[in-house]
Amino acid sequence: MDVSGFMRYLKDSSESGQTQGDSVLVGKLGVKEFMVLTAGGSPIFHYSVTDERKLDELLSGFLSAITSFASEFGEKSIQSLTFEGSELLYEQFGSDCLFIFLVETGSSENVLRAILRELSKRFLTRYKTELGMEIPVLDVFMDFENEVRGVFTYYEGVLLVTSSLSSFVIPQVMRENLDEAIQSGGFLDEFHRDMGGSGNRILSAIDGKTSIHDMSRNLGVADEEISKVVEYLAIRGLLKISKLCPVIKENDARFDAYLDLIGLPNKDYQLLDRAKSLCNGTRPLVEVSERLGVVPERLYEVLEKLGDEVNWNFIEVTGLVEEP
Repeated sequence: MDVSGFMRYLKDSSESGQTQGDSVLVGKLGVKEFMVLTAGGSPIFHYSVTDERKLDELLSGFLSAITSFASEFGEKSIQSLTFEGSELLYEQFGSDCLFIFLVETGSSENVLRAILRELSKRFLTRYKTELGMEIPVLDVFMDFENEVRGVFTYYEGVLLVTSSLSSFVIPQVMRENLDEAIQSGGFLDEFHRDMGGSGNRILSAIDGKTSIHDMSRNLGVADEEISKVVEYLAIRGLLKISKLCPVIKENDARFDAYLDLIGLPNKDYQLLDRAKSLCNGTRPLVEVSERLGVVPERLYEVLEKLGDEVNWNFIEVTGLVEEP
């Protein structure tokens, strides 16, 4: 079978048997299957979220051939294949096993690649002795299913948290965790490969005081790009994230006199007057803006004009750094 024929086969396999129930079971991560192959292309572990396995031996042989071709010609950038409805992500560590995700098209590749590497490292560490055998005993690897389920559940929870965050949050690097990731080897290369040059700029700008919104203005980089980097780091347990909660210092005659002094436009004054009681330091800016019926950027613009008359409390987002 040639490559075009193989891709038609993948498309047909993806379309057949795809049900709404399958989509629900796949969950937030979008992972359908996880497979481990030996360097020679033999499958030794296979986990399917839906109990339906589309990654069969034909696919295994094809991926093994692609990897061998890429290695022979010194090309390491071939790490995914896309076809209608699904995508294959795969990683290989030296001459060791090949690790593969079958995922839904449109899933967060950077996040999934971090999870794939996490599972790969765990598998290689856990089964170092067994993988050294000339003929591995496949039953030995079956108990890795429990670890896969645990990792998927944990990261899906983290992704649910990070994907719901706005640009008005404060990311803060957990220095010890980052140093440990760097010292363990490979992280900086992976980060540069996944996030590119802008990723390094964004990482350097994370100071624990500046929101994603302000970082975007300072760096001239879109909020979405910064959010991708924040999500990538957070899902690896390298960041703390806090929501930005405004608190207005004064709400009396002196405060009104201050507003007159700075010459706040009438439409801004009206919005601020409605926001006073809500900006108590316990409600995130986004929540306050929703109650007022305005976009967060509009409320933030008005509060910025108050300068030191507004304090900003940081309320940490939970559920990001617990071990899976």
